[in-house]
Amino acid sequence: MQKDRTLATVIALPLGFAAACAAAQELTREELASQLNGVGVEDISDAPIAGLYEVAVGANVAYVTKDGRYIIRGDIYDAATSANVSEETRARARAAMLGGVDPESMIVFKPAKGDVKHTITIFTDIDCGYCRQFHREIDKVTALGIEVHYLFYPRTGPNTESWTKADEVWCAPDKNSALTRAKLGGEVPESADCATPVESHYELGQLIGVRGTPAIFSESGELIGGYLPPATLAEVLDDPNATIE
Repeated sequence: MQKDRTLATVIALPLGFAAACAAAQELTREELASQLNGVGVEDISDAPIAGLYEVAVGANVAYVTKDGRYIIRGDIYDAATSANVSEETRARARAAMLGGVDPESMIVFKPAKGDVKHTITIFTDIDCGYCRQFHREIDKVTALGIEVHYLFYPRTGPNTESWTKADEVWCAPDKNSALTRAKLGGEVPESADCATPVESHYELGQLIGVRGTPAIFSESGELIGGYLPPATLAEVLDDPNATIE
Protein backbone atom coordinates (compact mmCIF):
# COMPACT_ATOMS: atom_id res chain seq x y z
CA MET A 1 0.00 0.00 0.00
CA GLN A 2 1.16 3.50 -0.72
CA LYS A 3 1.90 5.65 2.33
CA ASP A 4 -0.86 7.99 3.39
CA ARG A 5 0.63 11.33 2.42
CA THR A 6 -2.41 13.56 2.69
CA LEU A 7 -2.35 16.93 4.36
CA ALA A 8 -4.57 15.53 7.11
CA THR A 9 -1.81 13.12 8.02
CA VAL A 10 0.73 15.91 8.17
CA ILE A 11 -1.50 17.73 10.60
CA ALA A 12 -2.35 14.72 12.75
CA LEU A 13 1.06 13.17 13.22
CA PRO A 14 2.93 16.17 14.61
CA LEU A 15 0.53 16.35 17.55
CA GLY A 16 2.61 13.67 19.18
CA PHE A 17 5.84 15.57 18.99
CA ALA A 18 4.38 18.97 19.80
CA ALA A 19 4.61 18.20 23.51
CA ALA A 20 8.27 17.41 23.09
CA CYS A 21 8.73 20.92 21.72
CA ALA A 22 7.25 22.58 24.78
CA ALA A 23 10.49 24.43 25.39
CA ALA A 24 9.75 26.34 22.17
CA GLN A 25 13.23 25.75 20.84
CA GLU A 26 13.60 26.35 17.13
CA LEU A 27 13.93 23.16 15.12
CA THR A 28 16.20 22.88 12.12
CA ARG A 29 14.69 21.56 8.89
CA GLU A 30 16.51 18.29 9.50
CA GLU A 31 15.07 17.96 13.00
CA LEU A 32 11.55 18.67 11.78
CA ALA A 33 11.99 16.17 8.95
CA SER A 34 13.09 13.58 11.50
CA GLN A 35 9.98 14.26 13.61
CA LEU A 36 7.83 13.83 10.51
CA ASN A 37 9.60 10.66 9.39
CA GLY A 38 7.15 8.28 7.74
CA VAL A 39 4.68 10.95 6.66
CA GLY A 40 6.18 11.17 3.18
CA VAL A 41 7.37 14.77 3.35
CA GLU A 42 8.69 15.87 -0.03
CA ASP A 43 10.33 19.09 1.07
CA ILE A 44 10.75 21.42 4.02
CA SER A 45 11.79 24.98 3.29
CA ASP A 46 11.59 28.42 4.82
CA ALA A 47 8.16 29.95 4.25
CA PRO A 48 7.93 33.52 2.95
CA ILE A 49 6.78 34.52 6.45
CA ALA A 50 9.44 34.67 9.13
CA GLY A 51 9.18 31.97 11.76
CA LEU A 52 7.43 29.40 9.56
CA TYR A 53 8.51 26.34 7.64
CA GLU A 54 6.67 25.31 4.48
CA VAL A 55 6.08 21.56 4.47
CA ALA A 56 5.19 19.86 1.18
CA VAL A 57 3.57 16.43 1.21
CA GLY A 58 2.75 15.35 -2.29
CA ALA A 59 0.96 18.32 -3.79
CA ASN A 60 -0.29 19.48 -0.39
CA VAL A 61 1.25 22.32 1.58
CA ALA A 62 1.13 23.14 5.28
CA TYR A 63 3.00 25.64 7.41
CA VAL A 64 4.66 24.76 10.71
CA THR A 65 6.08 27.16 13.28
CA LYS A 66 9.79 26.69 13.68
CA ASP A 67 9.39 25.32 17.19
CA GLY A 68 7.19 22.58 15.68
CA ARG A 69 4.22 23.45 17.87
CA TYR A 70 1.69 25.06 15.53
CA ILE A 71 0.50 23.90 12.13
CA ILE A 72 -1.30 26.26 9.78
CA ARG A 73 -3.60 25.24 6.95
CA GLY A 74 -4.43 27.68 4.19
CA ASP A 75 -2.79 29.63 1.41
CA ILE A 76 -0.29 32.46 1.62
CA TYR A 77 -0.70 35.35 -0.82
CA ASP A 78 1.87 37.97 -1.76
CA ALA A 79 -0.03 41.24 -1.36
CA ALA A 80 2.47 43.06 -3.56
CA THR A 81 1.93 40.79 -6.56
CA SER A 82 -1.40 39.08 -5.71
CA ALA A 83 0.39 35.77 -6.31
CA ASN A 84 -0.80 32.68 -4.46
CA VAL A 85 2.55 31.54 -3.10
CA SER A 86 1.12 28.25 -1.81
CA GLU A 87 -0.36 27.38 -5.20
CA GLU A 88 3.01 28.04 -6.83
CA THR A 89 4.52 25.47 -4.48
CA ARG A 90 1.76 22.98 -5.26
CA ALA A 91 2.24 23.49 -8.99
CA ARG A 92 5.95 22.76 -8.73
CA ALA A 93 5.20 19.60 -6.76
CA ARG A 94 2.57 18.46 -9.27
CA ALA A 95 4.95 19.09 -12.18
CA ALA A 96 7.63 16.99 -10.49
CA MET A 97 5.23 14.12 -9.78
CA LEU A 98 3.75 14.13 -13.27
CA GLY A 99 7.23 14.37 -14.75
CA GLY A 100 8.11 11.16 -12.94
CA VAL A 101 5.41 9.12 -14.69
CA ASP A 102 6.78 6.65 -17.22
CA PRO A 103 5.64 7.88 -20.68
CA GLU A 104 5.11 4.25 -21.64
CA SER A 105 2.37 3.99 -19.00
CA MET A 106 0.26 6.74 -20.59
CA ILE A 107 -1.97 6.87 -23.66
CA VAL A 108 -0.70 9.72 -25.80
CA PHE A 109 -2.42 11.62 -28.60
CA LYS A 110 0.01 13.72 -30.64
CA PRO A 111 -0.56 16.38 -33.30
CA ALA A 112 -0.75 14.72 -36.72
CA LYS A 113 1.45 17.46 -38.15
CA GLY A 114 3.24 20.58 -37.04
CA ASP A 115 5.15 21.32 -33.87
CA VAL A 116 3.98 20.50 -30.36
CA LYS A 117 3.25 23.83 -28.66
CA HIS A 118 1.97 22.48 -25.38
CA THR A 119 1.72 19.17 -23.55
CA ILE A 120 -1.09 18.51 -21.09
CA THR A 121 -1.71 15.63 -18.72
CA ILE A 122 -5.30 14.59 -18.14
CA PHE A 123 -6.71 12.29 -15.48
CA THR A 124 -9.68 10.76 -17.26
CA ASP A 125 -12.63 8.51 -16.50
CA ILE A 126 -14.02 6.58 -19.46
CA ASP A 127 -17.59 7.02 -18.18
CA CYS A 128 -17.29 10.73 -17.34
CA GLY A 129 -19.52 12.86 -19.57
CA TYR A 130 -17.15 15.82 -19.84
CA CYS A 131 -14.22 13.44 -20.42
CA ARG A 132 -16.14 12.02 -23.36
CA GLN A 133 -16.95 15.49 -24.64
CA PHE A 134 -13.26 16.42 -24.50
CA HIS A 135 -12.24 13.27 -26.34
CA ARG A 136 -14.82 13.79 -29.07
CA GLU A 137 -12.82 16.94 -29.84
CA ILE A 138 -9.37 15.36 -29.49
CA ASP A 139 -8.53 15.93 -33.16
CA LYS A 140 -9.30 19.64 -32.79
CA VAL A 141 -7.14 19.77 -29.66
CA THR A 142 -4.13 18.13 -31.27
CA ALA A 143 -4.57 20.24 -34.43
CA LEU A 144 -3.85 23.26 -32.22
CA GLY A 145 -0.44 21.81 -31.38
CA ILE A 146 -1.47 20.32 -28.03
CA GLU A 147 -0.15 16.88 -27.11
CA VAL A 148 -2.43 14.99 -24.73
CA HIS A 149 -1.15 12.52 -22.14
CA TYR A 150 -3.96 10.46 -20.60
CA LEU A 151 -3.82 8.89 -17.15
CA PHE A 152 -6.69 6.75 -15.86
CA TYR A 153 -8.79 7.96 -12.95
CA PRO A 154 -11.97 5.85 -12.62
CA ARG A 155 -13.89 7.95 -10.11
CA THR A 156 -15.86 4.99 -8.80
CA GLY A 157 -12.67 3.32 -7.63
CA PRO A 158 -11.38 -0.27 -7.83
CA ASN A 159 -13.56 -3.24 -8.71
CA THR A 160 -16.06 -1.14 -10.63
CA GLU A 161 -17.21 -1.10 -14.23
CA SER A 162 -15.27 2.06 -15.05
CA TRP A 163 -12.08 0.56 -13.63
CA THR A 164 -12.60 -2.64 -15.64
CA LYS A 165 -13.07 -0.61 -18.82
CA ALA A 166 -9.78 1.17 -18.16
CA ASP A 167 -8.02 -2.18 -17.73
CA GLU A 168 -9.57 -3.46 -20.96
CA VAL A 169 -8.50 -0.38 -22.90
CA TRP A 170 -4.93 -0.71 -21.67
CA CYS A 171 -4.75 -4.40 -22.61
CA ALA A 172 -6.10 -3.78 -26.12
CA PRO A 173 -3.62 -4.15 -29.01
CA ASP A 174 -4.29 -0.54 -30.09
CA LYS A 175 -4.75 1.46 -26.90
CA ASN A 176 -5.55 4.76 -28.62
CA SER A 177 -8.28 3.27 -30.77
CA ALA A 178 -9.66 1.29 -27.84
CA LEU A 179 -9.85 4.42 -25.68
CA THR A 180 -11.64 6.33 -28.41
CA ARG A 181 -14.10 3.48 -28.92
CA ALA A 182 -14.78 3.20 -25.18
CA LYS A 183 -15.33 6.94 -24.82
CA LEU A 184 -17.83 6.85 -27.65
CA GLY A 185 -19.78 4.21 -25.76
CA GLY A 186 -18.60 1.28 -27.84
CA GLU A 187 -17.46 -2.11 -26.64
CA VAL A 188 -13.76 -2.73 -26.27
CA PRO A 189 -12.80 -6.05 -27.87
CA GLU A 190 -11.80 -8.65 -25.32
CA SER A 191 -8.07 -9.17 -24.98
CA ALA A 192 -5.75 -11.18 -22.82
CA ASP A 193 -5.29 -9.99 -19.26
CA CYS A 194 -2.22 -7.86 -18.75
CA ALA A 195 -0.55 -5.71 -16.12
CA THR A 196 -2.08 -2.24 -16.22
CA PRO A 197 -1.09 1.14 -14.75
CA VAL A 198 -4.63 1.98 -13.66
CA GLU A 199 -3.96 1.54 -9.94
CA SER A 200 -0.77 3.63 -10.01
CA HIS A 201 -2.55 6.35 -12.02
CA TYR A 202 -5.43 6.38 -9.56
CA GLU A 203 -3.12 6.60 -6.53
CA LEU A 204 -1.17 9.42 -8.17
CA GLY A 205 -4.41 11.26 -8.86
CA GLN A 206 -5.38 11.04 -5.20
CA LEU A 207 -1.95 12.19 -4.09
CA ILE A 208 -1.91 15.07 -6.53
CA GLY A 209 -5.35 16.25 -5.44
CA VAL A 210 -7.67 15.19 -8.27
CA ARG A 211 -11.26 15.86 -7.21
CA GLY A 212 -13.08 15.37 -10.50
CA THR A 213 -12.53 14.50 -14.14
CA PRO A 214 -11.26 15.50 -16.53
CA ALA A 215 -8.47 17.01 -14.43
CA ILE A 216 -6.17 18.86 -16.83
CA PHE A 217 -2.64 19.86 -15.84
CA SER A 218 -0.12 21.96 -17.75
CA GLU A 219 3.56 21.10 -18.04
CA SER A 220 4.29 23.54 -15.23
CA GLY A 221 1.91 21.66 -12.91
CA GLU A 222 -0.88 24.22 -13.04
CA LEU A 223 -4.34 22.73 -12.58
CA ILE A 224 -6.21 24.14 -15.54
CA GLY A 225 -9.42 22.55 -14.37
CA GLY A 226 -12.04 20.52 -16.17
CA TYR A 227 -13.40 20.51 -19.69
CA LEU A 228 -12.66 23.49 -21.91
CA PRO A 229 -13.43 23.86 -25.63
CA PRO A 230 -10.27 23.35 -27.72
CA ALA A 231 -9.81 27.02 -28.66
CA THR A 232 -10.27 28.14 -25.05
CA LEU A 233 -7.85 25.49 -23.82
CA ALA A 234 -5.23 26.69 -26.30
CA GLU A 235 -5.78 30.28 -25.20
CA VAL A 236 -5.27 29.38 -21.53
CA LEU A 237 -2.12 27.41 -22.32
CA ASP A 238 -0.75 30.33 -24.33
CA ASP A 239 -1.61 32.77 -21.55
CA PRO A 240 -2.30 31.32 -18.07
CA ASN A 241 -3.73 34.71 -17.05
CA ALA A 242 -6.30 34.71 -19.84
CA THR A 243 -9.89 35.35 -18.76
CA ILE A 244 -12.24 32.46 -19.50
CA GLU A 245 -15.73 33.61 -20.45
